[in-house]
Amino acid sequence: MGAFICQVSEIDWLVSRKIGVYGNREGSERDGKVIFFDKTRKGDEIIQSIIEDLIGMRKDDITFFHVIDTAEGESSIHGIYKVCEEPFYNDKEKFWKSSPHFIYPYRFCFEPHPNHVELCKYDASILVSEFYRSIENRDIRSILTLEREVRGPAHAVKKITMEDAEVIEKLLYRDFNYRHFKDPIDFQPIQMLMEPLRNYIKRIGEIEFAIKAFVAHELGRRSESLIRFIPACKNAKYDFLIESLIGQTTRKPTDILCISNGDTKRTVTIMEVKTDQARMSDLIQSLKYLELFKLRNQDRGSLTYKMSICLLAQRFHQELINYIFLRNNFLPSEEITLLKYMPTPNGKNATFESQLLQKPQLIKKKIYPQIIFEELSKISSYPGQFYAKMGKKIPPRTNLELKFSEEHVTILQKYYFNSEKKIPLGHVLIYEIHGKCASEDFAKFMNRINKEIDLAGGDLKALEPILIAENYDDLVNFFIEEYNKYETRARRQPISAYILSNP
Repeated sequence: MGAFICQVSEIDWLVSRKIGVYGNREGSERDGKVIFFDKTRKGDEIIQSIIEDLIGMRKDDITFFHVIDTAEGESSIHGIYKVCEEPFYNDKEKFWKSSPHFIYPYRFCFEPHPNHVELCKYDASILVSEFYRSIENRDIRSILTLEREVRGPAHAVKKITMEDAEVIEKLLYRDFNYRHFKDPIDFQPIQMLMEPLRNYIKRIGEIEFAIKAFVAHELGRRSESLIRFIPACKNAKYDFLIESLIGQTTRKPTDILCISNGDTKRTVTIMEVKTDQARMSDLIQSLKYLELFKLRNQDRGSLTYKMSICLLAQRFHQELINYIFLRNNFLPSEEITLLKYMPTPNGKNATFESQLLQKPQLIKKKIYPQIIFEELSKISSYPGQFYAKMGKKIPPRTNLELKFSEEHVTILQKYYFNSEKKIPLGHVLIYEIHGKCASEDFAKFMNRINKEIDLAGGDLKALEPILIAENYDDLVNFFIEEYNKYETRARRQPISAYILSNP
């Protein structure tokens, strides 16, 4: 079951709440001029974005309505309704009154939710300011704004999590006594011709919104041909969000966010969709989204979630294929899937298959600085001298203290001094390997990094990782260089590697 918020003008809501039909229009009006989407250069993209928002809807899903242009001057949210007919296309009957120019052909039918009949019967609502207060209080997480874009994709229909739907439900009941109509609504649902909206997905392989619409449709119907490749979906019940903003620091939404909601350990999958080829930059963008999700949902246990990424494209850059081969071996707890889609010639369908990963053939050699064993052994006793011994410049007004030490692992606490106050800046993880650092050793090191980051509240910048070994496997060398080149752009601290010298 899913939940949606659909935007509608007040004049049209007065009609929709009686007949149980919602429609998204084809066209816009700017400066007094009527513009139909299918007559514009990017019309197909806009239409596919409308379909993308609706196509994941299924019978019995919950829907709320964001009513704008109201007489009281502030928009409001109404509900709780249930989807009774899945999205369809109909450009014959016209019901709504907000514009004499447009038909609203992208539709679905709804009815009062059987568990909340009284709310619908008297058109209960909350002010949108109360909705935004819940966002500011972090009670609502899956959406940051109800605003529509002025140009381009409309996104008048927004999917939210069931957790957030429950928050809106509570607010509607809380405010019912003073925010409902005096007279009951005479609900008279109507019947009409319904052509499945799925028939209007087109140009898969050419338009990103089209492939996302197709994926949303397959996720909504729980198609095994797709969900068996997505970590959050393949072994559990799941929810999914389309075009979701997951953090205030980015205004670019995730393409698709999948979250398992079964009884087992929860899994999150960020899906990044590319029309043609996926590159390393797309992986870095997805890693940024993962970090934002973890930090924004930390108090909901996100640090115990199994985090994963799925890049969906027709083809993948060889550098990305090679890197993911190593990353999945060194960081199996953060699975990354490269999923290839093959559109049919007519652009109305697609099939999926997993991209074969390959071990890199060209191994990059790296010369690391050396540290003498005797100097390394003094770090626990003299942590303040760490940066000097490692050949690093110590930041001004900072110092280091020993926090933890065991065989092979030393953790230092970094402080900043301000007016004689010690302000924690993070930790330094020093990981020793006596001998050659093979792949299995490096995997343990990466696992320790993730463990310490979780202990630091999920802040990737709070840990500075240092690796020391007598020698390094070629694949480890390759991965460290690639990791430092790319993942530092996703706020990860670079890995500082050293050669242990025994004079």
